[in-house]
Amino acid sequence: MTTQPTHTQTSQIPNPVPALIRTAFNAASQRAYGQADRAAAAIAALRKLRHVLLDQAGTNAALTVVDGPATGFIMERNMRALANTGIAPVPMPLPPALALAGPAASLMLDAVENGLILHRFLPGNTALMQMVPELMGCLCDALDGTPDAGRLLDILREGMDEDEPRIAVEGPVSQRLH
Repeated sequence: MTTQPTHTQTSQIPNPVPALIRTAFNAASQRAYGQADRAAAAIAALRKLRHVLLDQAGTNAALTVVDGPATGFIMERNMRALANTGIAPVPMPLPPALALAGPAASLMLDAVENGLILHRFLPGNTALMQMVPELMGCLCDALDGTPDAGRLLDILREGMDEDEPRIAVEGPVSQRLH
């Protein structure tokens, strides 16, 4: 006699954030007017996430959750390409700022909003920490390469009123965003 394994309520549910972001990006790609629009949608989502973090948790949170992981993602991807080909990748151009508000971008902005909702129900900062690499993967897929990290950060920070980076003393980001 064989027994069927039973799942208890204590079993871990996988984090839905990567699937949420990828599904939104695939839908956005269908509504996009080309490569630049696809890339702009991913950038709009990164800007939205950064803006929420900056607004609710301050500059340190924006630097820690978005800026650092975004540049780290680019560096890691470039180092892998260099190791595989022996040639340093050329940064791909980014779309103009005007392209950040199309229908494709709306889908990606909704995905970030939904990810922020999920953040409330997932342990720690799991949702926040998984959104940026997934969004960066979408951006690099749209560009067929990696952007210049400095130029990307300029676009992400453009128009945001930031204070000087400081040590957060108010409490962990997860507590302040909830």
